Amino acid sequence: MTASPDVFPTSSSTSLNLSTSLNAIKSSQARQRPVVMIIYAVDGPPRIFVPDAGELRVLDDRFLRVAIWPGSPTAADLDRGLPILLIVPAAPDVHLVRATARRLDNAAMVWAHYDLTVTSARIATRGTAPFAQPARVSDETDPGEGESEELLTSVRQKRLVRMLS
Repeated sequence: MTASPDVFPTSSSTSLNLSTSLNAIKSSQARQRPVVMIIYAVDGPPRIFVPDAGELRVLDDRFLRVAIWPGSPTAADLDRGLPILLIVPAAPDVHLVRATARRLDNAAMVWAHYDLTVTSARIATRGTAPFAQPARVSDETDPGEGESEELLTSVRQKRLVRMLS
């Protein structure tokens, strides 16, 4: 997977976004504000996971670690390598951190531990929500059918945003 320019910054502003976002994760946990982790499923709705205090840690400037119950659907999704979006509230901003997961072998505890590699980090623009890519219309579908798929995806995304608000 190719990393976003936000991860390997070419300017001080993108470097600031990454460090500010990681500091927001630390601050959110210290102030007991939830960090929302969304895993984009290929064959169904996104899976939403809110790590409890201590289950999500910042390791360094590009890595996080999360502990998840090993038999959970969230662990199964992370094992499949699905993309992750962390939504981190840090008034007055909301940080969007994208990452990929790698399960750690032989974790010392009963929990499944995953290293999350940050692929991008940015502050959300006011009035916007982090959406997955809309459904793409294939060459085999009718024109009207593709429009209904995009509308359905849009409706699901709006419901997700309302649910997270």
